[in-house]
Amino acid sequence: MLHYQGEPGDREAYFADVRTISNRTSAEQMKEKTEIREIVITAVYEHPSKPEFVHMKLQFACPIAFSMDMQSYKLTENPRKIKAGDTVTFKLGEGSYTLRRADLNSEPVPVSNWKTSTSSMLSKAGTIACNHIEFDQALHAAIHDTEFNMEAFYTRISKLGLSSEMPLLGQSLSTEFLDFAWSQLWHDAVTAGRRPDPSGKWAKKVTPAEKLAALKKLDETQKRMQPEIEAAKQSLSNEIQKSQAERSARATLATRPDGKKMTPIESNLLTLWRGRSETEVIQVMGNPEFNQVGESRFLRYTKYWEKSGLTAYNVRGEVIGGEVGGYAECFVEFQTRQNMQGGWSVADILVRSDYEDAGLGRTKDLCQDLASTASRTLHLNTGKPS
Repeated sequence: MLHYQGEPGDREAYFADVRTISNRTSAEQMKEKTEIREIVITAVYEHPSKPEFVHMKLQFACPIAFSMDMQSYKLTENPRKIKAGDTVTFKLGEGSYTLRRADLNSEPVPVSNWKTSTSSMLSKAGTIACNHIEFDQALHAAIHDTEFNMEAFYTRISKLGLSSEMPLLGQSLSTEFLDFAWSQLWHDAVTAGRRPDPSGKWAKKVTPAEKLAALKKLDETQKRMQPEIEAAKQSLSNEIQKSQAERSARATLATRPDGKKMTPIESNLLTLWRGRSETEVIQVMGNPEFNQVGESRFLRYTKYWEKSGLTAYNVRGEVIGGEVGGYAECFVEFQTRQNMQGGWSVADILVRSDYEDAGLGRTKDLCQDLASTASRTLHLNTGKPS
């Protein structure tokens, strides 16, 4: 429960779905070190002239989490963070809508322009969106077996300026937030018969026959959908287990399937690229050498250096000198896998090199050149909104 305001008769409650904070950074946002994060907020209203609720997909311009030194390729965390009480830059994103009170039908809310605000609700929403990693870590750190340590959770989020006046709820859907507001927060208005009800839905009592018909229809739908639901659950469970196993292996061993240790350049590039689309890779790196094996695609970018050998002869055909040739190459390979939306996202990055009579420095130069190009995602895909 993000925010609460107003007097009886005109109260408003704002709820945040903190399960998923989406990344909406686009390729056009290139100029400054900013990323766009989206959080879903539901505003529920008591006053008769206002809608039942507004489902808002709020997007915030956040300071980018990491920056890279272009000489050493060292990745450092950005110390600048949004905190509750700060001014935030925000807009309404696509998919926002209003549930009209008059007829309980939904009505789309248009995308807005970027604005700034010091509103308490918006500042707190922006703080959660821009610090989604810290917020998620605070949630998971407070879980011990089947218990949730509220005090530990609020202690951690207090570093972001957030307080215990934001209780955690089990609800997550806009309709659930609506029911919670009227059954828990504004029950006095309901018992006094003051809940606005122009549609007549809230006052109408369901007859036993209507209830039985609704339950029968629900049961039929559930039976019809059960095979698909079970198949989807099994598929998702398998993917989650596979993903968890891969992450666990990486975190524990810091090695690749081939047994080789992940290099600092690979680790830093993977931090920047993990989860980004194939389209973004091609926008930054250009057309790749492409290959697909099983459920993975591989986009490879290679740099070469070659110098032919030279042998000098005198007039009698005797060798009097020469110069040894050399060869060096380095490649960066992006492995992508299909995500839940059907697109292809970066899952791994491999950097490898080889040389012969060229000196290790030559290979290092080639790899640094490729890594520098790949790290430009930091500048090309983030920036202050126009």
